[in-house]
Amino acid sequence: MATAKTAPRAAKTATEAFETFTNTSGEAVRENLDRGMAALSEASAFGKQNVEAWVASATVAQKGFEAISARAVAFQKAALENHVAATKSLFTSKSVQEFVEKQNEYAKGAFEAYVAEVTEVSELVQGLAKETLQPINERVNAVGQLIQTAGR
Repeated sequence: MATAKTAPRAAKTATEAFETFTNTSGEAVRENLDRGMAALSEASAFGKQNVEAWVASATVAQKGFEAISARAVAFQKAALENHVAATKSLFTSKSVQEFVEKQNEYAKGAFEAYVAEVTEVSELVQGLAKETLQPINERVNAVGQLIQTAGR
């Protein structure tokens, strides 16, 4: 008779334990799913920001290359015009000495213009590189911060 009295009590205890276990594990599963969905949403947003940074970088680079290309065309046009003018001037020389002086003056001016243009284009390229890499550097910093916060 003792087992007949304890059996219902044991069954009730087992049922309560099972219900507690299923409720607790169900809540844990829900919490983990919620955390997983939040992490997935964060990762998606982070990836979107990375793509936006690459697009911004490519846009800056494209505009910079267009500006440098336009500048190179303008420089070549001006150099050609100066060359034609110098050639006309050389043909009007009245002596060999005047011809040599004009030729030296043209060569000196052309060289100085070339050096000045190369210097300015180098500065433009340097600025373009900084501007192009800025969005990507910001994303690299964001990854570093993400790693630091995840490590805590």
